[in-house]
Amino acid sequence: MSDIVPVNELDRAILALQRSQASLPDFFRRLSEGELWFLLPYHPEVEGQAIEFKNGSPLPFVMFKDGENDAVALFSSAARVAEALRKGQVPARTYSTGAMPAALLLGILGGANLTAAINLNCASGKISIPSDLMRDLADGTAFKPGPSGGKKQGRLKIIDPSDYPTNLVQVAFEAMRRHPNYRAAWVFESLDPAMPDVGRSIQFLFLMSPRDEALFHDLNLAIQSACAEQLDVGLELGFLDETDADYIRNFFKQAEPFYIATDYIRPDAT
Repeated sequence: MSDIVPVNELDRAILALQRSQASLPDFFRRLSEGELWFLLPYHPEVEGQAIEFKNGSPLPFVMFKDGENDAVALFSSAARVAEALRKGQVPARTYSTGAMPAALLLGILGGANLTAAINLNCASGKISIPSDLMRDLADGTAFKPGPSGGKKQGRLKIIDPSDYPTNLVQVAFEAMRRHPNYRAAWVFESLDPAMPDVGRSIQFLFLMSPRDEALFHDLNLAIQSACAEQLDVGLELGFLDETDADYIRNFFKQAEPFYIATDYIRPDAT
């Protein structure tokens, strides 16, 4: 039997996310679409039967160790389930498998405050999902743009490129170059941080034309995720006013952007 596992869209999104946090929004969408597969303890008398969930009843999903925590094992396809069991040398008739619409399953697990491990023990790589994120994916909250950043008021310190927060800048760069709406971007250190207890407060400013709140929300997700483990770093995102030509021209003269779209003509160059 061939060990080659067919790759689907969720598998591709998992692989892309492992290369760059800029792919996080696409992973979220792929994860919440279609079906997800899971494991149940094997019971021959219920094999092939529909699963019924009752309020207050314990959930039957099989859980495994994911680092220091227990997590429900979810899979992108039946082929990934078979791959994981084969690699784990799990004896036949140890588990049954099932599938459910992804949004419904994520809502059930998130509502029970469980965590999940997607494609555990698979060649695609594994992604861990906490309960609050599963709830947000299930009800669509994760995809709803929040209030957009406004023009920054306060003191900003120009950062030398050698001192850029490299991981955040790289994620922003990779996400922006996929969408022509992003014309330029700057990164500063805020001297009036919204979170004064952090060691360093980073301010991103974006020139976007036309402004698109959904695209900006995706970018925000990616950068915030890249920053999540840096507890001593505060992060703010905002816009330049794309309708104020004089303000933009002066801004270019004062600070060098770290990103400029290839077809954008700098206003300070004319």
